[in-house]
Amino acid sequence: FADKLFLATILCLMGTGAWAQAVIEGNYNVTAFCSAVPVGTSLGSIVSCDYYYVCGSSGPTNTSCQTGYAYNYTQQTCQPASQANCYYGLANPCAGKTGEAWVPATGACNQYHYCYDGEDWGIGSCDKGQKFDAVSSQCVWSASCNPESITVLETDEPTLNNLCSVMPPSIYFGDTLNCSVWNYCNGNELETGNCLSTSPYMNAQTGVCGYNSNGNVCQRVTGDSLGTASTSCSEGTQPDPNVCGQYQQCIKGQWTTTSCSYGTYFNVSTSTCVSRLSATPVAGCNRCQYATETFVNAVDSNSCSGYYYCKNGQATAANCTSGLYFNEQEQGCVSDASLASYVQNNGACRGATASSVTTTTVSTSSTS
Repeated sequence: FADKLFLATILCLMGTGAWAQAVIEGNYNVTAFCSAVPVGTSLGSIVSCDYYYVCGSSGPTNTSCQTGYAYNYTQQTCQPASQANCYYGLANPCAGKTGEAWVPATGACNQYHYCYDGEDWGIGSCDKGQKFDAVSSQCVWSASCNPESITVLETDEPTLNNLCSVMPPSIYFGDTLNCSVWNYCNGNELETGNCLSTSPYMNAQTGVCGYNSNGNVCQRVTGDSLGTASTSCSEGTQPDPNVCGQYQQCIKGQWTTTSCSYGTYFNVSTSTCVSRLSATPVAGCNRCQYATETFVNAVDSNSCSGYYYCKNGQATAANCTSGLYFNEQEQGCVSDASLASYVQNNGACRGATASSVTTTTVSTSSTS
C-alpha cells in the first residue's frame, strides 16, 4: 500500500512559519488535521493499521507499531492486532475470525464484511439511518452516517468518509476553513458547532474558544479542508473498479457507493445487479467475491483465458496457454472447442472467441 500514500511537496504556509510537506492519504490531509489538534495528538492512518501519525509543531510524524500490533485510534495506542479493531490495508479483513463474524468495510460507514471461518463472503449494508459499529459488530442507529452522502474517489486511492474514523474521541478540535468552528467526536459521531461572540475563536491547542490574543490561534485556517474530498457528478451509474458486487450512483451531485444483494454482481451492460454467474462485471474486479470454488474466471472478453486463484478473498492472477480457455465449472483450462457454448452462460467471458490468441492481463486484487 505504499503507493496509496504520497507526500505532496507543497508549502503549507502557517502565518510566519511553514510546514514543509503535506502528508496526504487519498482524500485525507493528515497535515491539515494536525493543525487543528493539540501538539502530541495521535491520528490513525487509512492506508495501514501498522502505523499512525503523531502531530508535532511542524506537522505529522509517521510512527510504526511493533510487529503483531495494530493502531487503535480510539485509544491512541498500538494493541495486539486481534484487539485493535483496525481493518485498513488488510488483504483479508476476515483473517483470524472463527465461525460467523462481521467486520466493518473501510470507506463506508454503513457497510460490513460477512466472514465465515476466516474467509470473506462479501459486503452487506445496514438499513437507512444506521451505521456498522465495529465494537459490537452490528448495525446501530446513527445521525451522521448517511449513505446518500457517502462519496468515493474515482481512483484506487483510500477514502476517508468520516472525520471520526481517524480522530480520537472526546477531544475538541478546530477547523481549517473557519476559525470559529469547533468539532468533537462523540464515539464515531461528529458534533460541530460555533464559538460564541464573547469567545469567538477556537484554540486548537487548548480545546476551548477564546480570543486570538497572540495572533497564532487562527494560523491553521489555510483553505485545506478537514472534510472528506468528494467527486462531483451530474447523473448516471458506474461500476466499482475493484469490487464486483458494488456500484456507484450519482445522487445529489455526488458518487455514492451501493452494494448489490448477496451473491450478485453489477452487470456493466445493463447497469443492474444480476447473478454472479451470468453477470459481466467491470474488467479487473475481483471475482473471488461470493465464489465457492478455488479457481474462477477473470473478466476476459478476448479469449476467456484469464483466471484467478482464490484464497481468503485474495485473488492471484494467471492465464491459460494458447488454444485453451478457463472453465470455472471444470476448474481448469480446457480446449477452445467448447468456448462458444461456455460464453453463453458465463458473463465473465461474454464476447470471447476461440480465434483470439491475445490474452487479457488481469490484476491481482482483493474483496477488501
